[in-house]
Amino acid sequence: MNAAPFLLLLAVLQQTSSVEELPPEASEDSRIQFRALLELGPLSFPSGTPGGGQDLFAAAMPVLRVEAGESFALELGATLRFRLLDEAPKQTADDYGGHLRRQDWDTPSDLGQLLRELRVGREDGTLFFRAGPLTTFTLGEGHLVDRYINQLSADYHPAGAVATGYFGPFRVQVAASDVLAMRLFAGELRLDIGRLASTDAAVFDRYHVVASVAHDFGRVGEERTEPLSAALVGGNAALYKGERFQLFAIGGAGTRVDESPLDFGGFVGLSARGMSDSLDISGRLEGRSQGGSFRFGLFGPSYELARFSATGLSEEPLAEERLERGFSGYGELRLGLGGAEDSLYVSASAAAEYFAFGRIDTDVALMFQLPGGRTRITARVIAVGLKTHPRYSLLAELRQRLLSSLYVWGSTGTVHFPQSEGTLVRGFTAGAGVGVDWAR
Repeated sequence: MNAAPFLLLLAVLQQTSSVEELPPEASEDSRIQFRALLELGPLSFPSGTPGGGQDLFAAAMPVLRVEAGESFALELGATLRFRLLDEAPKQTADDYGGHLRRQDWDTPSDLGQLLRELRVGREDGTLFFRAGPLTTFTLGEGHLVDRYINQLSADYHPAGAVATGYFGPFRVQVAASDVLAMRLFAGELRLDIGRLASTDAAVFDRYHVVASVAHDFGRVGEERTEPLSAALVGGNAALYKGERFQLFAIGGAGTRVDESPLDFGGFVGLSARGMSDSLDISGRLEGRSQGGSFRFGLFGPSYELARFSATGLSEEPLAEERLERGFSGYGELRLGLGGAEDSLYVSASAAAEYFAFGRIDTDVALMFQLPGGRTRITARVIAVGLKTHPRYSLLAELRQRLLSSLYVWGSTGTVHFPQSEGTLVRGFTAGAGVGVDWAR
């Protein structure tokens, strides 16, 4: 219910109806399910201006969802903040009628928050499309767009979209951070050399060549930030590929294509994945050479703030940041544990990059669900510019189901507000409340 909807993990009651005339497989694919919920509670939220106070809101979130098997889902809803107490009364003129917080609805992009999810197709299918908030979106292996969030700016609530398709030996992925504005667009083309050169399934998915490009127009309503473009070529090769374990060598090079002269970067490393019935663990380690205007993971988890201030709260924007030329080390680990509905489930990921000149960037995300599915904890910590000009984003949420259709929630964290002069104002938010849901 706060400014971090990517932490909102709904624990709705699962109720299904049987269709006796269809076989089980057809029933699973064609069953239509409806869900509805309403969350209410008080929310403390900062004014978002330098030296501003802490305002009090009544927050309400109505949600409607429909699913058709595993190939279609549509979810509509939004968090509505009604101001109850304004520490700066002269600013209440900025609210809409009924004191609905104006900054949540003052650009066309903010209408995107009404679309919480549109999903068509299956992730393991030939074509897959998803629109809504982007939480930890990674393009390919993440060397341009890595763990990106489009919800990190407190007054900006866009809907993004990602489409993935397989066409013979090619895999195509395209993404937009905001479907209602000229913002970040990215795409990757991946070629499976084994599928191109042979019909032997034993050599499929072992050797790939990739090309990626990303461009941010930097336009949201009246807001403007500097455009930024980058491109990359690379590939991977399987060192070992078994049913339970895979190990790949990876490498590539990239550059900012909107700068002259061009600053290039290169990387080499390893990626691995191990799987069992209840465990899925993967990771990668890389050595990188980069600097000047280009770095890998340019559009990273903190990008929506970095485009105003690359690090800290009042530094130069990312488009103008120039790093010392040198080496860095990057590591990422992802873990999925559990899976049965009544068992313990943990989903965690962590990434960190250390630059030789002393800077550290990190991102840690965690979702923890106790057996039975009644208690769920989520948290996210993003830190950039450690040891230079640090900036932190901290978010946490707890959800506890009390009855089959009644639960309580509590959330807290930091929020950031871009200012017209390009700086950021950081504040603190906290809320708690109850929710009721219904499904059939």
